[in-house]
Amino acid sequence: MAAPDASPCRILVMASGFGSNFQALIDATRPPAGELQNCRIVSLVVNRKGAHAIARADAAAIPWTYRNLIGGGFVRKGEADERAVADGRRRYDAALAAQILAAPAGERPELVVLAGWMHVFSTAFLKPIEEAGVRIINIHPALPREFDGANAIERAFDEFKAGRLTRTGIMAHYVIDEVDRGEPIIVQEVPWEGEELDAFKEKMHVHEHKLIVEATAKVVREILESRTSQKPSS
Repeated sequence: MAAPDASPCRILVMASGFGSNFQALIDATRPPAGELQNCRIVSLVVNRKGAHAIARADAAAIPWTYRNLIGGGFVRKGEADERAVADGRRRYDAALAAQILAAPAGERPELVVLAGWMHVFSTAFLKPIEEAGVRIINIHPALPREFDGANAIERAFDEFKAGRLTRTGIMAHYVIDEVDRGEPIIVQEVPWEGEELDAFKEKMHVHEHKLIVEATAKVVREILESRTSQKPSS
């Protein structure tokens, strides 16, 4: 039997939409040249029924789970009470963390990668994941402390057109309970060279696909090294 530290790092990916970053991770696990050959994507979680990421998972024989805030009964459709929504989100987060951590030992992820996951996690998800020793990272199309949250590319583009900015960027970062404020893992600046919005979005996505693989590989190396350091001496 192989030593515990010799087995591939187990990764769970979470996505909400088209799944192109998820596809970049899948491709990187494939031989002969994939950067993530010391990894195994154990599962995908989606929170939208129509997410194209599901088709990508099926094509790669990766099991997937659909868990939706409203469809799962955590928040009623059209709920206007902010406290009820906040409570429902906490219950959803806690249930999702429990589901992930309930996986058998050989399938429980060591790393969670948010690859276009459109839901902001609370401590109800983050705390149990952290306490279990599972790392969680995210890719965001902006530089640290610039354009946190949704529509970051569009907001940067508005600044370009107004003449107030000539560059933006992409970062991979650890996830905390402040949106896009976790410790950066890798940061890359991307210049604006006069493209219109659609062309600039495409350029950003190309950089994202590379950066998410690079950041995942970096964290995986750290996880595998920590396995070795935690292994009892004989």
